[in-house]
Amino acid sequence: MNCFVDSKTSDDDEIQKPCVIIPSDGFIRERLLESGLVLDLTVGISLFTMYSKCGSLEESFSLFQEIPVKDNACWASMISGDNEYGYLKEAIRLFGEMLSDGTSPDERAQVHAYITKIGLCTEPSVGCSLLTMYSKFGSIEDCCKAFNQINGPNLIAWTSLIASFAQHGKGTEALQMFNLMKQKGIKPDKVTFVGVLSACSHGGLAEEAYMHQNSMVENYGMEPENRHYACMVDALGRSGRLTEAESFINNMPIKADTLVWGTLLAACRLHEDVELGKLAAKKAIELEPSDAGAYVSLSNILAEVGEWEEVEETRKLMKGKGVEKEPGWSSL
Repeated sequence: MNCFVDSKTSDDDEIQKPCVIIPSDGFIRERLLESGLVLDLTVGISLFTMYSKCGSLEESFSLFQEIPVKDNACWASMISGDNEYGYLKEAIRLFGEMLSDGTSPDERAQVHAYITKIGLCTEPSVGCSLLTMYSKFGSIEDCCKAFNQINGPNLIAWTSLIASFAQHGKGTEALQMFNLMKQKGIKPDKVTFVGVLSACSHGGLAEEAYMHQNSMVENYGMEPENRHYACMVDALGRSGRLTEAESFINNMPIKADTLVWGTLLAACRLHEDVELGKLAAKKAIELEPSDAGAYVSLSNILAEVGEWEEVEETRKLMKGKGVEKEPGWSSL
């Protein structure tokens, strides 16, 4: 048994990878070859990804070549391995082969290596696109890498980073980035404050949310919109302050929309407040009678507390208005 640690480095930085022990004589591969499993796409990807992560890219590429029909995930895994270890030219070559093979690249197969090689990753527009892509795939670490490559990140870049942290439940980090952005002299806009207030709501930071909403008006002269107020209601709701959330809505300077009432309804379901939930559902349905969301949420609240007659009445109301719930589905 040998220990494989990749020693490939870039011109500037040393890349260190964890030491993983795998059979040096290809024992796993030989056993799989004997059984014919390597040619199976799923098994093949798992095996060459394992070798890639252990730093044995030659073994990984050899297995990659043995897979007869490669899909997006297969190409993306191999390109990612080359990119991770600094083999940029090889990653670019593989990307070209993928296109020649007739495989259309999806977001996972974006060639960050190519963008880095030609220097486009330093451009705010390109860097923001990469940041958003990584955020959608749930990779906050890669979001930060893409952000750090941007030369002089602008408001859009900072806002994208703040929103990414907020969307993945990292409210404290999002607020830290917001403060750092202001220290850099960059003035936030309304979209930035959506990310900031969302960070507060996900973290249940109601007092911080109040502070930032007031700051919008007092320090930047911005009038909050329903999307900002919905974040406030969510922050109060997650904290269990439902009565305060209702009072907040009733005292809003603009008319609350379905998003705001729906946010309160979701909080009522979380804390099993049936009576306030009924009120929130009624308001949401009045504003948008064809939206199934409010009916379904109300029905779920009632079901959870055993009020089955009212569940049936809610479903009849839906049917009577011709509202249908779209069936759930999974991309998996």
